Amino acid sequence: MELKEDQGSIEITEENKKKEPEGGIKMKICFIIFGIGSLLTWNAILSDIGFFINFQGEFDPSTSFSFFNFALNIVFQFIMIWKKQLLSYKVQLLFGLIASIITLVILPIVVVSFEKNSTSGFALTAILILFQGLVNAFCCSGFYGLTSFFPMEMIISLSTGQGISGILMNLIGYIVLALVDTGNADDDAKYGAIIFFTISGVILLICLIILLFSFKTDYFKYYLSKTKDFKNSNIENGNLTRPSGDENNEHLVETSEPENENQKSTEITFFELFKKLIDVDLLSCYIYIITFALFPSCSISQRLFELKKYRVITIITIYNVFDTVGRSIVSKIKPTKTLCYIFICGRTILLFTFIFVFYCDRQLELDPVWSSILLIINVTLLALTNGIGTSLSFGLAPTLVPDEIKGRAGSSVGFFNIFGIFIGTCVAFLTMFIMGKIGTYSDEELTL
Repeated sequence: MELKEDQGSIEITEENKKKEPEGGIKMKICFIIFGIGSLLTWNAILSDIGFFINFQGEFDPSTSFSFFNFALNIVFQFIMIWKKQLLSYKVQLLFGLIASIITLVILPIVVVSFEKNSTSGFALTAILILFQGLVNAFCCSGFYGLTSFFPMEMIISLSTGQGISGILMNLIGYIVLALVDTGNADDDAKYGAIIFFTISGVILLICLIILLFSFKTDYFKYYLSKTKDFKNSNIENGNLTRPSGDENNEHLVETSEPENENQKSTEITFFELFKKLIDVDLLSCYIYIITFALFPSCSISQRLFELKKYRVITIITIYNVFDTVGRSIVSKIKPTKTLCYIFICGRTILLFTFIFVFYCDRQLELDPVWSSILLIINVTLLALTNGIGTSLSFGLAPTLVPDEIKGRAGSSVGFFNIFGIFIGTCVAFLTMFIMGKIGTYSDEELTL
């Protein structure tokens, strides 16, 4: 075995690289499931938004829920990236997933326990949504930070799983809608929601079990060796760790002595981290400003052919399918800042095309078939560019920082995603106001 000295360390050549644990298809599937779990709670709420509109429609759930869900989320994600990993990823994710399961099961029961459009009922629902935002902060920050220590293929798998999360919830939503048919719209919404959110909780439980299993694997121990989860663990024989600053994680470095305090990198502050990632962070924020200014409220407030009962979930499904496609195709692309700028900034035009199509429908009396086709095109482009932009920014960020802070880089992108969502939900109030000035639909046209 050929060794060469490099500033006091010994670099392992191709022969010894084989000691690096193989991820394989099993780990890719695990990270896809983690992606599903990281956004499942919000996707469940979004996929069954018709249930909330049915019982609390006067409070505009499609817009107000987005605002409530991401308000506390921002605060806690900011706290978690301000300091260097206050909690281990395992603790963050255990709390986040368990609390999400409990909240999902309770939520529909709270809604149906009050009269329709009850102020008290909506207030309690809003509190649960606010709490869920806190829980989402632990899940998203935990999964983003944890995955940033792994190779690009696992980052893409997580991002793809986040897209699949929405599709899965939509598919379950279609099945529940088809199976629950009592002849009474209120009963259908009530029983359907209880079944739907219970199934969602079971899926999160499966994600939790797989996460606990994954932490016991050599693959996790290897890539998370510098985190609180495995700070002092050894990899195979000897102290094998990944070299600091190696963007592609292609080599192992064997050190003859344990790392001491003088060898540790100086802890980087939030502002220093932001300076390193300013382009990526701001672009990842802008992605979701555009997305949530137009989705879901603006998108589901337009008609889609002659669909009634299935209109809302169909629009959301179209979005989730193409968002997933966008996230997955990035595995064939090398993430660069140039591509980020092209895909993320270019989608600004959608702010105008969504409103223009609605204007043509309401004021110019465009044929409903054509307005529906144009709506599908708009939603498809919004979703596709959202998926591509998200994966590009998430995949690029860890390559711009030293190895020791890759987790904080991933969490930073996650925080600015949420910050963008929050701003986007605020812009959505303006978007809906403009649409209200242009015109409205009759009850017959948009019956849920």
